[in-house]
Amino acid sequence: MDNILYADIVGFTAISSTYSAQDLVKILNELFARFDRLAEKYQQLRIKILGDCYYCISGAPVERPDHAVLCVHMGLSMVKAIKYVQQKTNSPVDMRVGIHTGAVLAGILGQRQWQFDVYSKDVELANKMESSGKAGRVHLSEKTLSFLNGEFEVEPAFGEKREEALRIAGLKTFFISKVLKPVSRTWGVAEGEKCAFLLSPVIDARLSGEEVFKRFL
Repeated sequence: MDNILYADIVGFTAISSTYSAQDLVKILNELFARFDRLAEKYQQLRIKILGDCYYCISGAPVERPDHAVLCVHMGLSMVKAIKYVQQKTNSPVDMRVGIHTGAVLAGILGQRQWQFDVYSKDVELANKMESSGKAGRVHLSEKTLSFLNGEFEVEPAFGEKREEALRIAGLKTFFISKVLKPVSRTWGVAEGEKCAFLLSPVIDARLSGEEVFKRFL
């Protein structure tokens, strides 16, 4: 099982109309750089940035028993990190974060400008968790909740009432309301593993598509 996290900037359209393209790219780059540092800290693998959307997974390629816990801490830290943009733009932008746990198929498509991505029904549900969430909150499915070991206090979010895909999947959803157990500072990558593996993949153009695919699975 892996965790899939989707995060989207709420209010991005409003600030995009008041800043030049150059300034907007600079603000987003600084924000996403912060997210990448958080991804390294919480052992997440950033998959892609799509406009103002950032998504990552945990539990792969390195398996961890605490993958869901670290994923939630990642989401909570992202909500805090958006304060930088609020101050920079003097606008009420916020983060909406959705997390789901399930199966993930990872692969690289295309012969040019390869795209490493993840695919599955559970990835789609994680996306719906984000879109049916609320600004400033971390929205998780009951599947993810089952892996949190009581380390967080949650409250019903009723996302299944706002999103048909969640209702059809029979998923109940929750908001994180409180951290009950502070994140451990002792975890790290397993001996012999490289931290670079946990960041977004850097692909050597000399490798064949098959070799690249094998490297990241």
